Amino acid sequence: MNGKDRVENAQLPATVCLAALTAATAISLCRIFADWEYLRPMLVVGIGMHIVAAALRLLRVPLWAAGPALVLAGVEFLGIVFYRDTLNGPLPSSRTFELLRIDISLVLNQFPTTVAPVPSVGNYAIAATAAIAVCAILSDTFAFRAMGRLEAVVPTAVLFVFTAALGTDRHREAVAALWIGTALVLIAALRVRHVGSGSSWMGSRRWGVIAAMPAILVTVGLTTVAAAAFAPRLPGAGEKALIDTRNRGGSVTEVLSPLVDIRAQLVNQSDLEYFTVESSDGGHYWRQSGLPIFDGTRWDLPEETLETMGNRASEVPLPGPVTTQNIRISSLGGSLVPAAYLPTSVSEDGLFWAGDSGSLVLAETTLQQGDQIEIRSMVPRPSAELLRASGISNPPSDIYLDLPSSFPDVARDAAATVTRDATTAFDQMLALQNWFRTEFQYNIDVQLGNSNDAIEAFLRTKQGFCQQFAGTFAAMARALGVPARVAVGFTDGTLAADGRYHVYGRNAHAWPEVWFDDAGWVAFEPTPGRGSADTTAYTGVAFAQDTTSAGGGDGDGPPGDGATATSTPLVTNGIEDGTEDTGTGNPSATTIAAGGSATRGGSDNSTSAIPFVLLTLIALAGVWMAFAPRVVRARAARHAHSPSERVISAWHRSLGSLSLAGAPHPAGATPLEYATVAERSTGIDHHVLREMATHVTRAVYSRGAITEQAAVRCETLSREIANICRDRTPVSLRLKALFDPRLMRLRYSG
Repeated sequence: MNGKDRVENAQLPATVCLAALTAATAISLCRIFADWEYLRPMLVVGIGMHIVAAALRLLRVPLWAAGPALVLAGVEFLGIVFYRDTLNGPLPSSRTFELLRIDISLVLNQFPTTVAPVPSVGNYAIAATAAIAVCAILSDTFAFRAMGRLEAVVPTAVLFVFTAALGTDRHREAVAALWIGTALVLIAALRVRHVGSGSSWMGSRRWGVIAAMPAILVTVGLTTVAAAAFAPRLPGAGEKALIDTRNRGGSVTEVLSPLVDIRAQLVNQSDLEYFTVESSDGGHYWRQSGLPIFDGTRWDLPEETLETMGNRASEVPLPGPVTTQNIRISSLGGSLVPAAYLPTSVSEDGLFWAGDSGSLVLAETTLQQGDQIEIRSMVPRPSAELLRASGISNPPSDIYLDLPSSFPDVARDAAATVTRDATTAFDQMLALQNWFRTEFQYNIDVQLGNSNDAIEAFLRTKQGFCQQFAGTFAAMARALGVPARVAVGFTDGTLAADGRYHVYGRNAHAWPEVWFDDAGWVAFEPTPGRGSADTTAYTGVAFAQDTTSAGGGDGDGPPGDGATATSTPLVTNGIEDGTEDTGTGNPSATTIAAGGSATRGGSDNSTSAIPFVLLTLIALAGVWMAFAPRVVRARAARHAHSPSERVISAWHRSLGSLSLAGAPHPAGATPLEYATVAERSTGIDHHVLREMATHVTRAVYSRGAITEQAAVRCETLSREIANICRDRTPVSLRLKALFDPRLMRLRYSG
């Protein structure tokens, strides 16, 4: 078997090792997913991509054709696994591409505020599987077409580092040991595959990979065992992460949009007590805010003037029973104060009223542990007959009817179909509510937003949690011409022996509110498994709430662990300069603005950009290591056309390799003299160096005497010298040569 045959024989083991690294990377993603349901489709796509890539190499398909073929194969695999009903025969249709685009865009939009673990089904699993497919394409290209070793590891390393930075603590040591061990095996296999010839202490040339495998496995085993044993004991190993992706760090208060953050409360802080309520007439939905603005991307708050709270009982459209609540803050942060709707008076002077959102707002401070606030509310309880007879033509503002022009037609059509038999606005809302409650399933493992794409995905899968139910209901109500908004707050909580309702993260909730001229804002409940006793009379939905922990993955602390919960998108501007005093000591024109991004402790939101920066830098480094050497080699060989020029170019490349290995070219030395010096410095067979020196001497002084066969021989000898010198070059210098253009030029062009 000649050298070329041995190289090709080693390709199958290297391909298997590359596929194993992709599988190990998929397994490592368990740290960002809620369970293992994501893994099977991910392995099908990842391994399938390696099989297709190997087949294209076996058929000797050039890279310019193999690249597009692999991309189409990736879409085909994703279509078969996730969008089978959209395929046009065996091929993806335009609908397949559209749904893939929707799912990827949802992940990109939600990622800055997403908290692990994320659902194992739905758009995050699809996006991660697409990322695995891309990694498989890039890794195969780097390994077998760019002839890289470390470069082949870079694409999957990006995903692995990404997981390590943002994932939970689940199986951290195990997946790290698995991934590192598999990566080392791959590098060793690629080393044998690319060298292809020459004896090795690990085995014969004929069975290079097989003979080397015992030594490789022993080395990998010792390395991973040592890493697992000593890494947890390294200084700082038990310290707080540089990027806290789970918001469990002491007294930090994070300000987020309630809808963005609601799943994090339901999952990661499900057992964290936010506040307690002593109520004069039982439990209620403890409402924090209403979100009236929908721009096709998210539900948000308007800029509005904060008004002095005072006593607002006379402003209630439909008076109801009065309830008194004593709110005691445990760990709830932010500026929004929860209360039974509709609050009419408060005990604190620093609380103000935001009318458009119906919110109680702390204008100059935030909620702190131990705060106690007494609130009086008048809870409207309209009858179905009153709402059926009421009009909807006089909402407080037209913003409650606004929909973007891009609002999906599928949602408009669904709203019209569901309500086609309803004769009044109230009956339309009741039909819409009951449709959601009977035809859809509550599933917290579906992480979607409220954008147009998210609404379309929600209507397609018919699974979601309160965020999707409330946002989609309100948007579809507007599509029917009914004023609506989304309310955010908490369900009743747990009534304890102390007579107080204890409200936890798992009680976080969102629901829609609809405007009726004779009753004001009226709550509906489209989310299955949820219901308020205050609305039973007209919705027919009995009281219900989740009373169990959502479990959110490993590492969550016990209730009351001191973390401050996320709660509010509001950033109050305080008292404006030049504002006149109305005589009450309170501002008359304090404004409140919607803030969509996270701020930590009053700082900016640059922390959320850190993973993107790291990801970009790693990707750029991988691209540089993969393609910069090829550019340098191409430029060096641009003018080497004749046999003599090719011999000289091969000699220059050998000089660069020898210089990096510790044998620089002495000034004034002839090629034959240098061959003698390099032989003593590197231990390279003198026959190889002297043969090269003889050919280059002839090429310089007798250009016509060089044959094509001699040029090919010199290029082969140059590669052999480069492989030998690579082993004799210090590791630090080899790593530096991957990035330093000067060393790269020295290595590839002399």
